Amino acid sequence: MTTTPHSPATAPPAPSATATLAACDQELAAYLAAHPAPAAAVDAVIRDQHGRLLVVDPVYKDGWDLPGGMVDDEGLVDGLVRELREELRPAALRVGRLLAVDNVPAPAYGRAMTACVYAVHLPHPLTVDDLHLQGDELRAAAFLPEHEALDLLPERLRRRTAAALTAERGAHTAHLLDGHPAPGRGRADRVRLPPARPGGSRRRGGGRTARPPQPDAADPSAGTLPGGTGPSQPAVRARPPSHPADPAARPAVAAPGRLRGRDARPNRWAAPSRARRGGPPGPECAAR
Repeated sequence: MTTTPHSPATAPPAPSATATLAACDQELAAYLAAHPAPAAAVDAVIRDQHGRLLVVDPVYKDGWDLPGGMVDDEGLVDGLVRELREELRPAALRVGRLLAVDNVPAPAYGRAMTACVYAVHLPHPLTVDDLHLQGDELRAAAFLPEHEALDLLPERLRRRTAAALTAERGAHTAHLLDGHPAPGRGRADRVRLPPARPGGSRRRGGGRTARPPQPDAADPSAGTLPGGTGPSQPAVRARPPSHPADPAARPAVAAPGRLRGRDARPNRWAAPSRARRGGPPGPECAAR
């Protein structure tokens, strides 16, 4: 239907989630729905303006914990934001970088679980009184120094949190297996860039280092443009001719067989002889 300014068109309704699912591969959707997957948990490292760590005391288990919880059918960051808003109700929050990923094997809790720890930032200044704890979830909360907070956590969570705090002070993400460094993720596996080479040298094949040519220190004119106007590449000086082009200015030719080496080679700087030009031989030819 063609629309006019007097009859505005109505936008088509957005496809519902059911219609979108119907357009997907039904076999793949059924497979993913029944496929076993590890449980996922997310925790937050939150500090106050003094650098102290926030820990909470949940009512449903013994020991203290980091703020966070289990992830439903949602993204990891979405689940963390939802849990923090439910438990703490902060005025605002910002999720930072991923500090640790801990793969907990099934024998620990009866099911494999992946626990992720993120750095989360709340507006400062911040105190416990600024947080509104969820009464049916948390008994108390406290900002404590790192060593005091770690002492309150259970052993498995303590290892995970300690690795996350180390990663927070660095620039990496800790990959853990039940709170311990995962195999193949040690310090030796980190790639380090080679240090910069002085003098602007560059690597070539075979491991050798190529450096730009240096001016000759004995030559005061080396490294300057003609007329001394500025620096340039080292000048390449042509070898002067063995004999001047003017026959009258040539030195006397030694007897044959007495001189060898460079004087015995053809001189490309000399003028062509008269015999090669087709004229009668000149005095230079008679001297030879």
